[in-house]
Amino acid sequence: MPKLEQWEIKKYWQIFCGLKPDDNKLSKEKLDPVFRNSHLSDELLSQIWLLADIDEDGQLDFEEFCIAMRLIFDLVNGSIDEVPDSLPGWLIPGSKRQLVDSKASSSSQGGTGDGSSSDDDEYSLSDDFDWYISPTDKSTYQTVYDSSCDRFGRISFNSLQDLYGTLQKVPQTDISSAWNLVNPKQSETIDRDQCMVFLHILNQRSNGRRVPRSVPASLRATFSKELPEYDVNSHQGDVHIREEENTGFASGFLRKKGISNGSGGDDLNETSDKNWEEVKLRRELKDLEDKLERAEREKNNRGKDDDKSMSKYEYEQLLKYKESELSEVGKTNWRGLSENIGSVDSQVVQLREFLENQNKELEGLRSEVSKLRT
Repeated sequence: MPKLEQWEIKKYWQIFCGLKPDDNKLSKEKLDPVFRNSHLSDELLSQIWLLADIDEDGQLDFEEFCIAMRLIFDLVNGSIDEVPDSLPGWLIPGSKRQLVDSKASSSSQGGTGDGSSSDDDEYSLSDDFDWYISPTDKSTYQTVYDSSCDRFGRISFNSLQDLYGTLQKVPQTDISSAWNLVNPKQSETIDRDQCMVFLHILNQRSNGRRVPRSVPASLRATFSKELPEYDVNSHQGDVHIREEENTGFASGFLRKKGISNGSGGDDLNETSDKNWEEVKLRRELKDLEDKLERAEREKNNRGKDDDKSMSKYEYEQLLKYKESELSEVGKTNWRGLSENIGSVDSQVVQLREFLENQNKELEGLRSEVSKLRT
């Protein structure tokens, strides 16, 4: 069975880094020159893109990039004659298998995650996604989290299967996409704060808002640090007060467990203009304190960044080298390059044999000269 070799993955990684990914992903614009250097048709490249972009976010992370490059090289080298209809098992990354399986399941069942025939195809989804988490929703999310987390406070994807079954308007593919959004490291479990955002995305989707393709940069930063804070008093973004729809998110799930979400009361009674002004001032004060702390840290660390500077310089040099290498490769036909390398190898072998014969003749002449002298 074919597989991705370590040397191959290392080569793809060098190309990937040389293209300067944003947030560890490459856009179509950045990948277009590399793909077109293969001289494959636009139709084949489009088919490859559809297979590689597993999470359908219009970008390729490194694992998806490896899939695309391997398919391109196999077509160019003649290992395969056409793009497969689906990804072979050996080419599916472990972190993406769940999403691939759910997409295959949805396709075989007519496009819905639970296999039921619904009106969702005609359901008009809104792009007006709102990252604001109201106190009522926050209380509901907290209750769902408390009822489903393990003793370490972690949540796995399967631990919320009962909840997914209550979301009739949310297909399995959207649930998996939401999970991948809050779980950029593709871990088996997520923590409380990631779970709160995950549930909020599902709540918004069940109320007719499309699952976003990315999360705000401020949220991604907190995920990577694993120190997110989604308390209503420290919410990132544009906070504004308005009446919230009583969607009853997770109500069926909580009733099954015999749990009350404890979210009685009106949101507006819990948050007054005075409180929001206080929240705003607290946030501004916290930002100032953070800036002072960073400035003090930079001052104390001044003169200790030589290693970082050297690493940065080395990476810049490596990038320049790879860019020039890619430029040269782009001007050369892949097959021709392979044949040229084989020809050079053959010539090297012949030259080595010729050199060896010349050395033997030289030794013979030296031996005869030595005999004549004696």
